[in-house]
Amino acid sequence: MRATTLAAGGLACAGAAMTIAAFAGGGESATTTAASTRPARSGLDVWVANGCGGCHAFKSANSEAPIGPDLSLSLQGKDRAYVVAKIVAPTRGGLMPEDFATRISPPDLDRLVDFLLSAQ
Repeated sequence: MRATTLAAGGLACAGAAMTIAAFAGGGESATTTAASTRPARSGLDVWVANGCGGCHAFKSANSEAPIGPDLSLSLQGKDRAYVVAKIVAPTRGGLMPEDFATRISPPDLDRLVDFLLSAQ
């Protein structure tokens, strides 16, 4: 009985590991299915998913974080290229994470920048 239970548990773990690997490794069928059934995220959803409100104050997101610049003020009059550059290529040595270019997909980056600029 114990060997059967261990074998079943091992198979369950292997199945879970394969599912995780398919999603993490970009398996075509898993990625395609997930992408086609997942609704498009809003700019606010991207803001929340990437923890932007943990550092930045931004009135449109009801965020009052004190670490980074208040984006309601610092983005006034800025254009799209400026905002994108500040997200994907921040100043080295600053507090802004330097890996958003790889962490945020291009469509999500567009949604985030639209959200940030819509508050102006």
